[in-house]
Amino acid sequence: MSAPPLPRVSVIVVNWNVRALLHECLRSLYADGGLPADALQVIVVDNASHDGSVAMVRADFPQVECIANADNVGFGRANNQVLDRCRAPFVLLLNPDTRVLPGAIASLLQVMDEDPRIAAVGARLLNADGSLQRWTGGAYPRLANVANHYLFVDRLLPRRWRLPPLYLDHDAPRDLDVDWVSGAVMLLRGSALGGRLFDPDYFMYGEDMALCHRLKQAGGRIVYTPRASFVHYQGESMKQQQGDVLLSSLKGPRQFYRKLRGERAVRLYDLVTVAGFGLRWAAFGLAARWRGDPALAARAASSAGLARRAWRIFRDPRAG
Repeated sequence: MSAPPLPRVSVIVVNWNVRALLHECLRSLYADGGLPADALQVIVVDNASHDGSVAMVRADFPQVECIANADNVGFGRANNQVLDRCRAPFVLLLNPDTRVLPGAIASLLQVMDEDPRIAAVGARLLNADGSLQRWTGGAYPRLANVANHYLFVDRLLPRRWRLPPLYLDHDAPRDLDVDWVSGAVMLLRGSALGGRLFDPDYFMYGEDMALCHRLKQAGGRIVYTPRASFVHYQGESMKQQQGDVLLSSLKGPRQFYRKLRGERAVRLYDLVTVAGFGLRWAAFGLAARWRGDPALAARAASSAGLARRAWRIFRDPRAG
């Protein structure tokens, strides 16, 4: 009796307390990804959820391998935990707060098949209203593009004069070579990984930049493609995060910047970050009062929270 054929892609989904979103993610993966079920090996790693996520996966998706961790070990470590279980030549990292749009997985594989030098492919991520998420990918953080982003300089300059942006600043019509792509949806060539995924020093955020940097330093291409689209309900999952987890959304990219640029440079990065969020806090707050717009007030409150977290990192030399 011959062995069953190897899957085309191994999909790793790291979950924490987003049962309903995880269900929709898995349903859309099988229904809309553009591949037959036997071409997919799907592994869910649950980071100690208390919302019934594990029971739901085991009941509704028995074909999925489900690993239940006793503690929340973070995004990067949970992915690392199951890399050696992946049997396919390609590994897809997929956030549980994503919905796969028609043909998206097949399109990612098509891009990967076009050039064996491609080590990682990122997709077009959309908000629930269909608008583009800018943090799909971009350039490595440098002081100039960090300042451009946080201080609104990139909103004032014509596109042809701008530096490569920290985050993509437009809906690209064709494939782009970039420095990094988001770990929310990232297709990886297994042979380029060298048996390892993420730097375990990162708990959450920033590890995707570090991974892409390692792959690019080894000669691989990092490609963003608009051919594959996913809805990313990031706001819904972020609502459940607080404290140190939210703080890591600032600490992760800062940690990568510090490793790339050094200790002296990171202090200027901190100043720019605090000033940028403070500027947003003031601008959105004034606009909210002028227009009486609750949405602007919410953005002001969000910017205030980020400014305070950035200040905490800035004041603590051990942070990041």
